[in-house]
Amino acid sequence: MNTKPLLLCAGLAAALMLSACDRAEDPAKNRADVAKAQAEANQKVQDARADASKDVAAAQSDLAKVQADANKDMNSAERKAGEERVDSNAQLSSAAHDAAGKVDKEQAEVLRTRAKADYEVAKTEAEQVQKVANQRCDAVTGETRDACQNKAKADYQVAITAAESRREQQLREADALAANAR
Repeated sequence: MNTKPLLLCAGLAAALMLSACDRAEDPAKNRADVAKAQAEANQKVQDARADASKDVAAAQSDLAKVQADANKDMNSAERKAGEERVDSNAQLSSAAHDAAGKVDKEQAEVLRTRAKADYEVAKTEAEQVQKVANQRCDAVTGETRDACQNKAKADYQVAITAAESRREQQLREADALAANAR
């Protein structure tokens, strides 16, 4: 039996299968994948922004309540000081100090909430940008694809590092404000 033709056919089949492994995705399918990834990315970023807005709005509402309570305390202290005329300056100063401390503490909490919310939005945005970039990388092959994916990963790391740095700076500012409120 002559095995040369069989070996030749088997070799050709293996070569064809291997060449198909690193084939670029169909351009139309790639465009559809990129569009889908962009739509998903936009939705996730929009959801993250909505969540962040809710958190910040709640924190600002709490701040407004504390400010209203502080004003009420001040008005009460002023009334009491006017009626008693005894140690009015000390009472007003104490009430003002207490009210300012309450407001500063709540402002610090708003800053913390905003820092965390801004970080979550930036993180979600970076993840979605990387996802879209990786979809675009599927349109190419070989070293070009590897370089594309490496750049997407590096861009993601830069964005995350910057977001973490901004968050930490905002948290330090909030801590300083809270420390001064004591």
